[in-house]
Amino acid sequence: MKSIGCKQSNSDHMLFLKTNKKAITNLIMYVDDMIVIGNNPKEKKALQSYLAQEFEMKSLSQLKYFLGIKVSRLKEGIFLSERKYALVC
Repeated sequence: MKSIGCKQSNSDHMLFLKTNKKAITNLIMYVDDMIVIGNNPKEKKALQSYLAQEFEMKSLSQLKYFLGIKVSRLKEGIFLSERKYALVC
C-alpha cells in the first residue's frame, strides 16, 4: 500500500489513507473484508483496480453491512445502526 502512496494509520494499522490535492481515498480492512471510500471516484477506482491486480476479490457494490453494522444512505447523510447486535445482547 505504501508503494502506491498510501499511509498506514497510527491508531488502526488496517486503515490506509491516501491524499493528493483535493482527493482523499481510504481503505479499511478486517480479515477478508475491505471498504474503499473517498471523495474522488477516479481515485477510488484506481485503488480498487490496483487491489484487484494483487488479490482475488469481488466488489459487492454499495456497502450495506460491515462487521454487523447496517449502513443506510439517506438524503440527510449516512446512517449506521447496530440494531441486530443490540437485539442479540
